[in-house]
Amino acid sequence: MRAILDTPRARLRPPQPEGFLVDHAGVELLVFDVPISDVPVQVDGDGFPLRIGDKTVQASESQIQSLKFRGLVESWESRPSRMTLADLDPALLARAKTGSGLGTISDEEYLLKRKLADRRGRDIALRRGAELLFAIDGPDHPNAGVRLFRVVGTERRLGAEHNVEERPRIEGTLGQVLPAVFAAIDGLVRRPSRLVGNRFRAVPEYPEFSWKEAILNAVAHRDYTTEGRTTEVWFFDDRLEVTNPGGLVPDIALEDLLSLRRVHVSRNPRTVRALVDLGFMRDQGEGIPRIFAEMEGLFLPAPVLEASPREFRITLRNTPTLTAEDRTFVASLGDAELTDLDFRALLEAHRHGRIDNARMRQISGLDTLGASQLLRKLRDRGLLRLHAAGAASFYELRPREQGTEAARSGDRDDTDVSSRSADEQRLHAQDECARDRPGLEADRPGLEADRPGLEADRPGLEADRPGLEADRPGLEADRPDLPDDLSAMLEALGERPRQGPLRAAIERLCAWRALRPAELGALLGMRPDNLTKRHLSAMVNEGRLLRTHPESFSHPEQAYRARQGIRASPSESDDDDAQ
Repeated sequence: MRAILDTPRARLRPPQPEGFLVDHAGVELLVFDVPISDVPVQVDGDGFPLRIGDKTVQASESQIQSLKFRGLVESWESRPSRMTLADLDPALLARAKTGSGLGTISDEEYLLKRKLADRRGRDIALRRGAELLFAIDGPDHPNAGVRLFRVVGTERRLGAEHNVEERPRIEGTLGQVLPAVFAAIDGLVRRPSRLVGNRFRAVPEYPEFSWKEAILNAVAHRDYTTEGRTTEVWFFDDRLEVTNPGGLVPDIALEDLLSLRRVHVSRNPRTVRALVDLGFMRDQGEGIPRIFAEMEGLFLPAPVLEASPREFRITLRNTPTLTAEDRTFVASLGDAELTDLDFRALLEAHRHGRIDNARMRQISGLDTLGASQLLRKLRDRGLLRLHAAGAASFYELRPREQGTEAARSGDRDDTDVSSRSADEQRLHAQDECARDRPGLEADRPGLEADRPGLEADRPGLEADRPGLEADRPGLEADRPDLPDDLSAMLEALGERPRQGPLRAAIERLCAWRALRPAELGALLGMRPDNLTKRHLSAMVNEGRLLRTHPESFSHPEQAYRARQGIRASPSESDDDDAQ
């Protein structure tokens, strides 16, 4: 037995860890833990084995070495590290585990799950990605941090006219570097008077999301095999440039990024996954499209993307693009109370003659349901006119004088959803959701698992959504994601549904799953206490709903579920206003 266990050490060159015995349910097992080797391993008398699929074939030492070298060259983060677990920051590891939903596992298990370490017998061996993210004294890399420069003027000058000021280098683990860079840049960003909504206010010269996302992308996706250069941020009077070593990865072309499609490929996938756990990123391929949308939302030029084999650069310019025609349009809005997103929707319709749900999502960051609610709100205020065309429905500006009169009188377009029968409303909402379903699928599945640190990853988002938050104070966090048919049903309800359709909708929602008043309120745009008092309690008394905690009406986890299956159509005809 001893000779068998000793075979990896005795017959392999270089020697590998010997086997060991494990007792499992009264049965003694021989365990050989085969670690990853940095060099080709030779079997005495049997050459160099190479595993391909489910077969082992003979290969030359040079062939195996070439394959290993190629993997190391392409992925710095996967190279073996000299550090041990004792060299890593336990607080940062705890934060990452909590953010990933793996707070109960050990540090070793977390590193193994994220492919930041490998088993070596009974021990683990770290990869370079682990030290880049968690090393107490920073990674063993001379240029893993960020350099920050301030240029007085719009061009760099040399000699006696030298106009470049370099700020202190920012170094450490990525969890330390990123907050420090954000704080340093926030102190350099000026706050001129800019158009926000239809008012001029003091705002940052660059959208916060845009410059933070540019830096996150540079740090997360740079080529760390280039040790002679670092990520650089250059502040000019008229622009901000972020440059990182390494061109685009082979699977991405510059045209893919400029098309503003969601592109989801990473040079350093282990590092990116941990940055998601730490709350810095979402890793859903939405960063570049959102940077463009945020710049457009503040009437700034589109970002400039430049890629070469050696580096990638993104340039943000701070000169507003408002035209004389845009300013005339702003003046025509007068004193109308508009949120930033309201105004973005109206300006988009002004500039391009129309706006639809997909474009609203792109320029706002809202999901399909949120974009529909915002556009319907502007329609109800008489500012937009709906052109219902099934999957091709869109909105256009209503002439100002008509819009004012319509808002005063409460009239709607002939195509307004509220003028249709209940069946027509449902069909129209289903058509609109069908048109937007590709975007909805991208927004919804697995969203909660990918959002451990949403507030840290999307700073400034709440400031970008004041209208939505104002409509649903304190409720947005409670809104669950819905199946498409239920989203379509809510679309058809409109802003102020009658009691019958509203209660039928509540019953359908509670037939889907048990829902708390806060969740129902978030979906229906009502306060949970009013919803409970006016509808939920009454529906329990009618036998249409059941409480999940009938023994205690005020139970903190009280929820409601439907007593029977979903009704085919509302059975109530009560025309009392639901709200």
